[in-house]
Formats: sequence, C-alpha cells, structure tokens
Amino acid sequence: MTTSGVATSCTDRDVDDQDADITAPYDDDDDGDGEQADAVPDLLSDVDDIDQPTVTLLPDGGWGWVVVAAAFVSNLIVGGICYMFGIIMPELLEYFQAGKGKTAFVGSLVPGTLSVVGKSISYTVTYK
Repeated sequence: MTTSGVATSCTDRDVDDQDADITAPYDDDDDGDGEQADAVPDLLSDVDDIDQPTVTLLPDGGWGWVVVAAAFVSNLIVGGICYMFGIIMPELLEYFQAGKGKTAFVGSLVPGTLSVVGKSISYTVTYK
C-alpha cells in the first residue's frame, strides 16, 4: 500500500480483521441469509458435463502419396528441362542447323511461360 506516495511494507500498516483471513468462506448467494459457501468452488465436478468437440479423421487411402509423387516428377521434368538446356544446346544447334539466338529463344520459352502463367493463376486463387 502507499501512503502519501511512499510505499510501505505489510508490517508497517495496520491489518483489519477482514484482511486477516483471506481464505474465509464467502456468501455467494445474494439473498442475505448468511449461508457460507466454500471459498474455492469445485470446478472439476462440472468437467464431465461439458460436451467435448470431436474431430473426424478421414482415412488417407494412399492418394496423398500419389499426389506427392506426381508433383515431384512434374517438377523434376520441367525443372530439368529449364536448367539443363545449356547442356543440350550444342546438340540442338547441330540438329536443327539454327542460330544460337533462335535456339536459346526456344529454351527460354518454358521458364518464361511458367513465370507468366504462374502470375496470372495467382490472381485467381482466393485465400479465406
């Protein structure tokens, strides 16, 4: 407690009879009949009466792993073509008898298309 702005300890202040026993029972019904109740209500007795939420777990069925495998193979093929084009470019130059610019342009179509399509598809996705 503070008295005129100065903090005092518990031994410095006078303790009333009401402050002495803080664990005393209290009257929780406002009818004024003076019946005393326990200071701490028994909350654990009401726990069994509460409806617990249930979570329904759907069976996996293995299709999740099929989707993961398909996505992995798709990314492996598309990413492989994009990143290994420089390795196969000399063979493509010799086979098609085209210039380096035209052949490199064909190789840049895949990552360019992925970038443009990815950006436009991202506008159609809504997050809730």
